[in-house]
Amino acid sequence: MENPTTPAPAAAPSKGKSAAQNPSGHHAATTVWDAVQGQVGGGAGANASAPTLKRKRGVFQKDLQHMMYGFGDDPNPLPETVALVEDIVVEYVTDLVHKAQNVASKRGKLLTEDFLYLIRKDLRKLHRATELLSMNEELKQARKAFDVDEETLATNAI
Repeated sequence: MENPTTPAPAAAPSKGKSAAQNPSGHHAATTVWDAVQGQVGGGAGANASAPTLKRKRGVFQKDLQHMMYGFGDDPNPLPETVALVEDIVVEYVTDLVHKAQNVASKRGKLLTEDFLYLIRKDLRKLHRATELLSMNEELKQARKAFDVDEETLATNAI
């Protein structure tokens, strides 16, 4: 007979991605409850020697709710689900930034290309990132042209 205070062994991970997996395909937590409670990846026993930085939770809550709804979730998902997704996203972005800093450490300057280098093997992310960067450049050029046109109109009107 099992001891009621001893947790049941975790189920074997499935081959497909589950909601508790991070983008690299590894399980972020043994259960959703562990992740919500912060006992896996950020709890007291995760890495006692590393300094822990407190982050403000819930900053991306509304954005994540809208994104989750856009991808087929309920219009009002459970707060625990949003918190879990936020933790996974923040962990992924933090890891990516740390890796980019390591890549850029030789130069001493963090560049956009460092991030593109890190996502080069994930073609969907790479193409989306380059698309967003090119759209950003187009918007900058359009704003610049618009500002120049306003200035010339203002000087010609006088």
